[in-house]
Amino acid sequence: MNRSQDQNQPSRALAEFVATTSSEEISDQIVARLRRLLLDWVGITAFAGHYAENAAAVTHAIDNLDTGSGTTVVGQAHTHGALYAAFLNGTFAHSMDFDDTNINQNGAAIHPGAPVIAAALADAERIDVDMADFYQALAVGYEAACRVAAALGPASYDRGFHTTAIAGIFGAVAATARLRGLGAEATLAAFGLALSKAAGSMQYLANGSWNKRLHPGFVAHDALLCVELAQAGVIGAAEPLEGRYGLLHSYTDDADAVQLTAGLGSTWLLLQTAVKPYPSCRWTHGAIDAALSLRSEVPARQRPDAHISVRLNPTAYTIVGEPQPQKIKPANTVDAQFSVYFQVAAAWLDGHVDWSTYDHLTDPAITTLSAHIDVEKDNHVTRNGSTVTIDVAGETLCKTIDAALGESANWISDDRLRDKFERHAGRIYGSQHAQAIAAAVLDGPLRMRARELAGQLRLGVNGRHV
Repeated sequence: MNRSQDQNQPSRALAEFVATTSSEEISDQIVARLRRLLLDWVGITAFAGHYAENAAAVTHAIDNLDTGSGTTVVGQAHTHGALYAAFLNGTFAHSMDFDDTNINQNGAAIHPGAPVIAAALADAERIDVDMADFYQALAVGYEAACRVAAALGPASYDRGFHTTAIAGIFGAVAATARLRGLGAEATLAAFGLALSKAAGSMQYLANGSWNKRLHPGFVAHDALLCVELAQAGVIGAAEPLEGRYGLLHSYTDDADAVQLTAGLGSTWLLLQTAVKPYPSCRWTHGAIDAALSLRSEVPARQRPDAHISVRLNPTAYTIVGEPQPQKIKPANTVDAQFSVYFQVAAAWLDGHVDWSTYDHLTDPAITTLSAHIDVEKDNHVTRNGSTVTIDVAGETLCKTIDAALGESANWISDDRLRDKFERHAGRIYGSQHAQAIAAAVLDGPLRMRARELAGQLRLGVNGRHV
């Protein structure tokens, strides 16, 4: 379709893309990838709602606030009003740092699924669209989120902003606007309103707080509010992305506005979205992959005595590799998720990294090894890779990972994806119900109603929770 790609009006171009992209422009490849990303989102959201440390307190607070009902919270029996259901689903989806990640060529990273799916699912259930329309909404929502993140670039992190929250609201607004059939002008107004809700600080790193886990929940909640207001005729700020006080001037020192429109509608950044095999910051995954790969070459009795060196790209080093006390010796789960020291030590000694890994924060073997790992930044390391060197028993082993497992260039197999889903969703729904959900998401007909799928994602009154 012929639509505006005017680099001088990227906000309008993005709004037109959301409103006018046809179903024919959203390929079978895109829908197939979105099915897999949705399955992954469902599994981790259901599990986190019961097992993440923040889940009980967050749920209690929302139960006290919300008197509404009718909208599904994944893996829960109790329903909520749409705004709060979206908040809970967005929060739980990100609470284990196990959700999908998109890292652009310039090093900008975002978790698009947590906020975009949370907002879209709540509205799709309310409107009761079919799954074909739902995936079209996810497609434009993911793409908008990924492109805004790419335009912000990694310098937004340097300003202290969490890109998933800042860029994610534009993706969540895009998906919801598409579901409601808003035209370009109303979508642009919703973007303008979203600008005033774009917020999310990286200060959570100081004490391993739960702020980060809440960010996609805030985004999903606020996106629904912004779209509702815009649909009612509320006027939003003009040029929300490129304007004098717009996102790209206020939230980064090195904006690349071209990323918003270059190849828009033909080159889909969402296809670069990765699935995580480990519940930790994506910047640690290349190093985990390398450590696990080298581990089999060293006898178990020698592993605790190994000297390990890790090289990361500069952005990754800032987020997970700086030798700060809370990274070398994490005091809580969030600290550990953002510590390449802890992640590599655990992978090297235990042979795996999963949610149970955080039960071993004070394990003497892990803390001792973590304290002796050297981490350096290296401009030659890829944006989602790492180089790990092991010196042990007079030998030196080295492994470079250019694309961590789960990236589009090193995509996770369907078998491993389903295994991840069933290990987590099975704990909530039971194995049989989890398998039925997987079948509905991966192979269900596109004419199926979103409300039917949402109903399958609820935990029955007598549902299984092990």
